[in-house]
Amino acid sequence: MSSELEGLVRERVAQVLADVPAGELELDADLADDYGLTSLNKVLLVTSLCDDAGVDVANFTEFDVAAMRTVAQLRDALAKHQPATT
Repeated sequence: MSSELEGLVRERVAQVLADVPAGELELDADLADDYGLTSLNKVLLVTSLCDDAGVDVANFTEFDVAAMRTVAQLRDALAKHQPATT
């Protein structure tokens, strides 16, 4: 698991939440229940993360996005589809 990818996810989530520093985000905290992330903001977040990580957003269905409830789940989902680096 790339620490760079985790850092990217933390940074983007912190930007969306605005009141939680990236380093203080708990990997397994529920982004909606614990941090108040709305479904619209989650879609925008996933789209932005896909762009930044070089992952085609078409890899994810609406059900996949709905299942991404934590920083760890976002990181893991992106990692599965991230292009290999040479």
